[in-house]
Amino acid sequence: MKQIFTLLAFIAVSSFSIAQDKLSVEYEYKMQFDMEEMEKNLSFGGDVKVAKQEVLDALKDAMEKPSYYLLLLAPTESEFKYTEKIQNEQPNDARVKISFGGQSTTYKNLNENISLKAENVWNKNFIVSDSLKTYDWKISRESKELLGYEVRKAETKIDSTKTAVAWYAPKLSYKNGPLSYQGLPGLILEIEVTDNSDKEKRTETYKAVSISVDSKNTPIERPKKGTTVSPEEFEAFLKEQSDRMDKMYEGGVDKE
Repeated sequence: MKQIFTLLAFIAVSSFSIAQDKLSVEYEYKMQFDMEEMEKNLSFGGDVKVAKQEVLDALKDAMEKPSYYLLLLAPTESEFKYTEKIQNEQPNDARVKISFGGQSTTYKNLNENISLKAENVWNKNFIVSDSLKTYDWKISRESKELLGYEVRKAETKIDSTKTAVAWYAPKLSYKNGPLSYQGLPGLILEIEVTDNSDKEKRTETYKAVSISVDSKNTPIERPKKGTTVSPEEFEAFLKEQSDRMDKMYEGGVDKE
């Protein structure tokens, strides 16, 4: 009987320990387009078939090359950021180059119900402040194994065109995940977001490729550099700059 109590105590301590550890999770990111839809809708105006084919070839090439992100995770906060990988291929300036995956950093604090996203656009730094997203997850009985953990399937509708399928690990009791995704009873180790809009059919996937305890106790940093704006203000700024560039190319405004 004493041995049974000792074993139960050990299991309880081990479970508590992993829930308190700071984890480092690396995700592989890929984007896939429906190339038939892309070819149908991609237009430059005029007869520029060669340029269009170059872009399509570059898209196909980019879809085969993943990007990588690191999620530094504590029980109540996290930092999700792009990780630079050394490319061994020789540069070819004659070809169109396309890469997927943004280099912004997303900080989340579950206790404060806040998300802070550090963005650098048009040589300006912003901190996009928002409350944490709430998703209506539908959990199923379907499961599989990922990196030695049992993961269970959950689905949600993000908006009128986007849906997400997530796989979370109940034994990793962090209600968190990459980017803005969280709220499941376990860490999201894989998520596939599908956009079925009329002009752009694409799927983005974040899949964990490694998990380790952060023995160095790397600090999770809250973004501090930049002007703090709301998501609406940030989108308005992007639209303003896009409109300005359109007019510039049309010769409607001064280029300074």
